[in-house]
Amino acid sequence: MDASFINTLKFEEIFSSNDFAKFGDSVVNFIYNAAIFEAQTKLQGIKVWDSCLAEACKKSPLRSYIGSRKNKGELGDAVEAFIGYIYLTHKFPLNQMIDILAKYLKHRSGHDEKNEQELCSAAFIHLVNHLCDKLGIVDKLM
Repeated sequence: MDASFINTLKFEEIFSSNDFAKFGDSVVNFIYNAAIFEAQTKLQGIKVWDSCLAEACKKSPLRSYIGSRKNKGELGDAVEAFIGYIYLTHKFPLNQMIDILAKYLKHRSGHDEKNEQELCSAAFIHLVNHLCDKLGIVDKLM
């Protein structure tokens, strides 16, 4: 895939792309673990849960681009594809995504979230909505 082709894709094509989802999976896991290190100076090897990414999708404008009747895995894949796309097209720097997650994790760690998965969900909801805001992505169903 060349860069000019990537820039012409529509959101629906990106969200349904297995290639973007596979690539985005690596990016998501990297940024989350880098953010944990930045926030807590702990090295982790956490695999981000599909349920966390699915929540981020449901609670963001991305949901209106995905279609109905999608399971958690498909919603999680869509978020991974979105973040992979953002990285590949340089629409938002990777280090800033890490910083956004790290600041959220540092601020919220041990507060309202009962476990790591809830904290992860909340952090990705925050990141995905921030990215949508910055990129001007709105809920097309509103």
